[in-house]
Amino acid sequence: MSSTRITIRPLRFSDAEDIHELMHMPNVLWGTALLPSSTVDAWGKTVEKWVTDEQVHVFVVDLAGKVVGAIKLKVGRGREGHVGKIDMAVHDAYQGQGIGKMLLLAVIDLADNWLNLVRLEVNVYTDNERAINLYKRFDFEIEGRKRCGAFRHGSYIDSYIMGRVRVGDSQSQADYADALTQHSEATKSAKVGSGGPSEVSEPN
Repeated sequence: MSSTRITIRPLRFSDAEDIHELMHMPNVLWGTALLPSSTVDAWGKTVEKWVTDEQVHVFVVDLAGKVVGAIKLKVGRGREGHVGKIDMAVHDAYQGQGIGKMLLLAVIDLADNWLNLVRLEVNVYTDNERAINLYKRFDFEIEGRKRCGAFRHGSYIDSYIMGRVRVGDSQSQADYADALTQHSEATKSAKVGSGGPSEVSEPN
């Protein structure tokens, strides 16, 4: 069976069409507050804002030239400068193959070892068990519940506020970096197939 090289890289202006397609996948829409009517032009403007905003860091998973996953880390300002908010999405056709894990490893390495962030947080719909379990594997905890946080498919849905507070242990931080390196080596010729978390922001 043939293998395909996976690359994790920063977002580019030219990724707008792939991002638009990614965000319109049925499973992605199900896990987000996005509308199916958002346009390529709207996403083009959003991608441009993300690329040029120094507070925003976006990694994508590039599979043979196509973006099949993305994670955004937005760093807070002022007295929230130690906080990072995460949104993530994985293309429906490539879920369940570790792409979400790869993206989280990349962002946690950036947050811990480059940006010196103390807290990471994410909102997840309460019925998104796959995403909840993935975040828990990376030390995120459920801190609260937003009742009727969004309207989806004709009814209201609650969401969890999940947070990860970085341990002060430098060894724990090094472990994340080691895990990222090992996982990257293991996936240089990985086979990708199909789930994953889907939390992304509305295009501006």
